[in-house]
Amino acid sequence: MSRAVIMAGGEGARLRPFTYAIPKPLLPIGRKPVAQIIIERLRDHGFTDIIMTLEYGADLIRAYFQDGSQFGVNIGYYQEPRKMGTAGCIAHIPSLRQSAALVTNGDILTRLDYREMARAHGQSGAALTVAARTHQAHIPYGVLSIDGGRVTSIDEKPRIDYHINAGVYILSPEALEFIPRDTPSDMTGLINKLAQAGREVAAFPFDGAWCDLATADDFEKAQSEAALILNSET
Repeated sequence: MSRAVIMAGGEGARLRPFTYAIPKPLLPIGRKPVAQIIIERLRDHGFTDIIMTLEYGADLIRAYFQDGSQFGVNIGYYQEPRKMGTAGCIAHIPSLRQSAALVTNGDILTRLDYREMARAHGQSGAALTVAARTHQAHIPYGVLSIDGGRVTSIDEKPRIDYHINAGVYILSPEALEFIPRDTPSDMTGLINKLAQAGREVAAFPFDGAWCDLATADDFEKAQSEAALILNSET
């Protein structure tokens, strides 16, 4: 598997004022734009054929990345005719109907092992694999277990471990049949449709550095933690 899609069409409204002049994929983390970091990590894991889906700031992004040769990859582009959601544009990319491809949000910085995720997907035979990062929540209160109005136990300030959608996926061609071509749709809806239809949706759990650049606070945090991504092992 050598093909990857970077969904880079979002406006980054929650990152304003940073994104008023610069589209989110070109925001610098350290000395490199977000999307360049993603592209270089994909390249280092064997993904050299890359498609970027564009909408907001498309001309600037094309001008910066061009055909990708300066980064050691081949980059093609799909221009969204309108906002199609995180999954909607994927159904319109013909090459994705030929073989499985990795799909990542354009604002995810992570030490996820893309190559190992692709290997696991191939072995599972799943229609879709989603990267599932371990996340912890600390509840600052005593949590009661109640049965019929009676307290059976209390757990003081517990820590709950769970998995979150890390915004990186591998889709087999069959998954595209569940994406509407004419209406916006997102990856959450696609995952639910596949599961409800009895198609296998596999999880690829991982730990380690991960940052979703959703808000201005996230962007500032990523600046301080950039070394965890930029100096990551491949």
